[in-house]
Amino acid sequence: MHTLTVKIGGLDDAADLSAAPQIVSPTAERGPGPAARGRAILFADIRGFTSYARARGDAQAYRLAKAFTSIAERCVAGNRGRVVKTLGDGVMAAFADAYNSVVCAKEIQEQVARHNASHPADPLASGIGIAWGTPIEEDDDLFGSVVNLAQRLADRARGGQILVSPPVVERTAQAGIRYLDLGTHDLKGLGPQRIYELVWRDEVAHIATKDGRLNLILTRDALVVELGKAVQEQVQLVRELLSERAGRRRGIRGFLLNATIGILERRVPQIVDRALFQRGFGLEHPLAEVTASFRRNTLTVRIRGHRGIQLGPKDVDPELAAEFVAKLDQLKREVLTHS
Repeated sequence: MHTLTVKIGGLDDAADLSAAPQIVSPTAERGPGPAARGRAILFADIRGFTSYARARGDAQAYRLAKAFTSIAERCVAGNRGRVVKTLGDGVMAAFADAYNSVVCAKEIQEQVARHNASHPADPLASGIGIAWGTPIEEDDDLFGSVVNLAQRLADRARGGQILVSPPVVERTAQAGIRYLDLGTHDLKGLGPQRIYELVWRDEVAHIATKDGRLNLILTRDALVVELGKAVQEQVQLVRELLSERAGRRRGIRGFLLNATIGILERRVPQIVDRALFQRGFGLEHPLAEVTASFRRNTLTVRIRGHRGIQLGPKDVDPELAAEFVAKLDQLKREVLTHS
């Protein structure tokens, strides 16, 4: 998994997604052919729905699906989107503006969290995918590669995740929205695709290293470990340099040079990804998988399945480190109390 983090907006200010201006969707053209303008295509559905239906029965599964699709339809309508169709345990929607689509996705996840708080016996888990492109439109339905990509992103998303394509990030970059760069992954039928995750949960606390190379962001139910802007830029520079192929040269030396660069293009990003993943960088970790301690002026963060992170007084302010651990412990106690 690619773990370079894209940070859009300041860490100190949580993104207010409801404050930015919204754009009214133009009336969709009828008849077959490409849509007049680009669209943000959103898919949202329930994770584990088949297993739930098998365990609880079709009637209960139907009620759960209706509860989710009702949530999704309200959020789509409230953000000037159009529900293209319902899919049993999910919905497909289209938006004229990418910003409205990510606001909608965030609101769906927030509404799902509220549903779970009031219906602990029947919790929902939703995965959402959003892609931007120009679909083919026919008889009020949409088709094409952008639709396939949005659906594959939704299929890949875990419960609580919102995955988006790069054009969605580009079109919402000025709105104070933060994303995690999950790197390039093979999606069925589509080949390698770069994927970003929308960080939608409100920030509770965060601590940054003094050199700005690492940020630990605490939300109500997760810890996000992200690289600082300087490191992001350095990693991106490496990728850009590797993507610039040497000019074709004649003879065996040119052949070997181009072959070597081709190998580096493939292998170096994989090595970087693996190293960052081992540390848990660029990932969102549930609180149940995180422990932290502050002893002898050293902050130690342990994440299940990853190597630990240790930050000394040269890295972080000891007072802030102690407060961060206390806040994490408090949140974990609250989770246990309500579970």
